[in-house]
Amino acid sequence: MRRHWMWLMLTVFITSVLMVGCTSSATTEPSTESAKETITTPTEVDIEVPKATDQDEQAALQTAKDYKTTEFEVNENDEKSATTMESALARGELIKPFLTEKYFEKQMADRNIVLPLMVAYKEQVKLRGENMNFTVKENRGDSLLVSYTLDLIFMDEQDKEVRKIPLEGELTFLFENKQWLIVDDTYNIRELQESVYDYGN
Repeated sequence: MRRHWMWLMLTVFITSVLMVGCTSSATTEPSTESAKETITTPTEVDIEVPKATDQDEQAALQTAKDYKTTEFEVNENDEKSATTMESALARGELIKPFLTEKYFEKQMADRNIVLPLMVAYKEQVKLRGENMNFTVKENRGDSLLVSYTLDLIFMDEQDKEVRKIPLEGELTFLFENKQWLIVDDTYNIRELQESVYDYGN
């Protein structure tokens, strides 16, 4: 009889624990759903990107000019300035303000940011961009397409022109971090690459 009573008490105790657990989980479930709604609701609202105004276009054109001037301005032609990690990082710091973060990382990984340094060293020249012309080709609202032409001037130690390469391309701008930044730069880069890399020609 005593053993039977103990089993009965144990059963009641377990049943009570299970009921409290179910009630507790049923009570907390709605608040979890409510929390989920609170978290997901803001992400469902699209963030409005401002339309590109005439002022935006002018700012993009100025940025394009500053970027290309900085990219192709090389006043040293020694191996140290072209091949060290320090020079690559220093060059990256000059170019970084003009590019989106992802595009900057891509350009660094592809070594395109140090390409002008390598060209200057290989050709034993200084470099400068001249006769630059930039035009807004397309205003897509949340992006701008800017076409450009320029002459890449190769100069000797006395700053005398020894050669020039006409370049033309397109810059794509996106609105990021409250400013218009370059997300792509497509131009006839092959001739520059061929002067540095061996393509087996």
